[in-house]
Amino acid sequence: MGQNHNGNLSSPEYIKTSLASAVALRFKSGRFYRDAKPFCINLLLNYTDSCYANCAYCGLARSRPQNNGDKSFIRVDWPVLKTTDVIERIERYQSNIRRVCISMVTHKNAVEDTYSITKKMACYRSLPISILITPNLMNKEDLIRLRQIGADTIGIGMDAASRRVFESTRGKKVNGGLEWKKYWDILQDAVDVFGRDKISCHIMVGIGETDYELCKIFFKLRKYGALIHLFSFYPEPDSSMSTRKRPSLKRFRRIQLIRYLIENDIIKEKHLSCNEKGKISKLSIYNDIINNVVESGRPFITGGCEGKNGDMGCNRPFGSYRPGESFRDFPFHPETEDIVRIKKESRLEEI
Repeated sequence: MGQNHNGNLSSPEYIKTSLASAVALRFKSGRFYRDAKPFCINLLLNYTDSCYANCAYCGLARSRPQNNGDKSFIRVDWPVLKTTDVIERIERYQSNIRRVCISMVTHKNAVEDTYSITKKMACYRSLPISILITPNLMNKEDLIRLRQIGADTIGIGMDAASRRVFESTRGKKVNGGLEWKKYWDILQDAVDVFGRDKISCHIMVGIGETDYELCKIFFKLRKYGALIHLFSFYPEPDSSMSTRKRPSLKRFRRIQLIRYLIENDIIKEKHLSCNEKGKISKLSIYNDIINNVVESGRPFITGGCEGKNGDMGCNRPFGSYRPGESFRDFPFHPETEDIVRIKKESRLEEI
């Protein structure tokens, strides 16, 4: 594929890197607030005709104006680089890197190009590889092949917490072309192929779901054996949801806490109550348990795949906020003063 007739650069010969990854690999210059370190190199397939899906909140949606080369994704630039150059830099700086993540888009060539890039990555370096897949393009045999050529973890960008929200943001109501059932079928296949706790499911807070829907899908994912990686909605310019407000920090903190308690089997469904509007109204566990969990800081760290040695791997610095704002999720372990601020921002004791 490579460079096509109109000068655009396509995968697998070329690939996008997040701006943070480009800085980590010394393709771009820059510094990170509070000396945060991007431990994972995030890569994204690139095509002239972009992504065929039409998710209402996404900067890569096919209905969003601008040429593909001008489209941002999660509000930052993704420089297009030669894949072999990226691999060479990963090899050079791998002592500072804990994981590589390759993200697919909905495109007819994405599956084969992901195989090609994953195989090259696995041959040249010993870092673990995650693949953020596009379930509507995949089957179980594809997942088996990805594992065989070097991937150790699969990510699934479910994003929506319920079928209702999925249809209104990614499915029929926005002519998105994606199917809720297919996502769950592939999630189960991925757990079968890679094992429990080797599958991560991205869930976004703030795109129209209720707290009840979030809690329900958290318990369901835990039952399936998938980990939950939370994202806070942030409006993408020119997307269909560009004027939608972000979820309040208070709400996001509470959902982070609930996610942690569910994923670590600290609470069951009987411990949670929601009111008629679907908002969490009561958490029936001892305050000492909540206080200890909050004091640990762990619920508020960026959810991401582990590094090679089980340490923090994918931490996506500033994926949900900007320097100067309160951290929505921390790309490092929160310090004592951070915990004090978290308590003030969220009033977790009121649950």
